[in-house]
Amino acid sequence: MSIPTDENRELLSVVATMRAQPGKEAELRALLESLTETTLHEDGCTTYALHQGTQDPGLFVFYENWSSQAHLDAHLNAPHLQEALPKFPELLDGQLTIMPLNRIA
Repeated sequence: MSIPTDENRELLSVVATMRAQPGKEAELRALLESLTETTLHEDGCTTYALHQGTQDPGLFVFYENWSSQAHLDAHLNAPHLQEALPKFPELLDGQLTIMPLNRIA
């Protein structure tokens, strides 16, 4: 099994993590799932995979791969994401953390 950065080490990887407020897990999951199809069709998006914690169902993590920082920046400003962002404060317990990463090994 391989991941996109096996073939292209120049891809920008991103790990975005967030936690749902207690009792808001299903609402946050639905909102995040609604973003995936549109995002996967964005220019420069190679991977946009949503995960939910197995032992902590309030934890949500996106694993993403982008062709460049410019593509990630375009995603962060995309209309579907900008429309969703105002809903996050009522659903999140804490902050959304976005960590861009470069593969080194």
